[in-house]
Amino acid sequence: MDETPGWVDPTPPAEPAGAEPAEPVAAAPPAATAPPPAWQYFTSPTPAPPPPAASSWGWQPEPALGHRHGEYGPPPGHEGAPPQYVPNPQFGLPPQYGAPPQYGAPPQYVPPPYGQYPQYGQYPQYGQWGGYQQEYKPGIVPLRPLSVGEVLDGSFSTIRKHPRIVFGFAAVLSVIAELIRLAVGLALNNVPGTFGSTSLSSNQTDSTTTSEDLHSLATGLTGSLVSLVVNALCVALLAGVVTGVVGKAVIGEQANGRDIIGAVRKRWFGLLIVSILAEILPWTPLILVVLGILLGLISTGLGVLGGVLGGVAALILCPLLWGRLAVAVPIFILERRGPAASIARSWRLVRGAFWRTWGLRALVSLIVSVASSILSVPLLAVLIPSALRGHNPSTVTLVLLVIFSAIVWMLTQPLIAASLTLIYIDRRMRAEGLDLQLTQAARAAAAKAAPAA
Repeated sequence: MDETPGWVDPTPPAEPAGAEPAEPVAAAPPAATAPPPAWQYFTSPTPAPPPPAASSWGWQPEPALGHRHGEYGPPPGHEGAPPQYVPNPQFGLPPQYGAPPQYGAPPQYVPPPYGQYPQYGQYPQYGQWGGYQQEYKPGIVPLRPLSVGEVLDGSFSTIRKHPRIVFGFAAVLSVIAELIRLAVGLALNNVPGTFGSTSLSSNQTDSTTTSEDLHSLATGLTGSLVSLVVNALCVALLAGVVTGVVGKAVIGEQANGRDIIGAVRKRWFGLLIVSILAEILPWTPLILVVLGILLGLISTGLGVLGGVLGGVAALILCPLLWGRLAVAVPIFILERRGPAASIARSWRLVRGAFWRTWGLRALVSLIVSVASSILSVPLLAVLIPSALRGHNPSTVTLVLLVIFSAIVWMLTQPLIAASLTLIYIDRRMRAEGLDLQLTQAARAAAAKAAPAA
């Protein structure tokens, strides 16, 4: 006797005639994705809006299954179901029975017996206590607030680990800049003025101003202006490239020079604007001193008063702006902001750590100045003899001048850009907890690179 219930069909359904079994669809291999750009790790994610506050009386709505986070209401198809009553926790909850036991509770601290405490110098180092993580250093610096030595060491490590990108791009820019200066100097017939050098002797005996003097002054000013513009553009482009390299090197990723240069090339105009603003704005208070000197032409008393007030204002405002705008270029590159927003962001970020930021930047500038002075000794040996004789430098002297100037610029400017980027990263790790975000990005990058290795 067949005891199979009537609602169960023991016979499997027959396949229609002529139908072929479906072939299994092979899963498509995952597409190789390029590493994310450097600025992705330095932008703060937008926090999700909090869910609406529930009422303290009556029933509590339950989130619908399949709905998005933050949406409430009954599930689809059950709009007419009565609401479920959920007791208010403020008036007490009924006891729960059968709750699973908790495992893995941390052991309680038991102090050692008297006389067994560790002596001085035997305490565990940073990162060895149970409540702290070990120091994590996937790249050029550890992902924690940096010391002064670590900022300098990270700057040199960036240049040492990525010499092809840093020195290669710096060499190309420096040679182009020096050739432009040389061409402008030859066109104006004032090569020393274009390179910032003048003659130390004069053959003129008449004290009156002649047309030759005016022509020499005009050509010198024109050459200096062209030199400043070319130098500002090259410094801005090099700072953008080095900042992108540091952003990748901090989390231990290999920098791709082609991608970084392409990203900088797309925003070169804004980069030039923010670089010029960050370098020129700190010196604008000197205009007050010039105004005081001009007032002295009208009245001696006004000139003295204006000069003293302008000097005091410049003495206060110049260092203030120089420190507050120190990290504007790294913000423009790594946070993808506009020029004005980068200047304002730098002003806010340095607030609370002005003297540390100013001191680090001043220390790097001092190191670069000493290195430039040492490297410029051959330049002085080339220029001084011609300047003493009152003659323009020869062709060999010009060639040596271009070579030595390019070498000095190529070796010093990347160090400044790398140090300012690390000062920016250190400031954000101290003020905004950027080290946690960079640690997650570094571990994710290491996990992606592990199967490929």
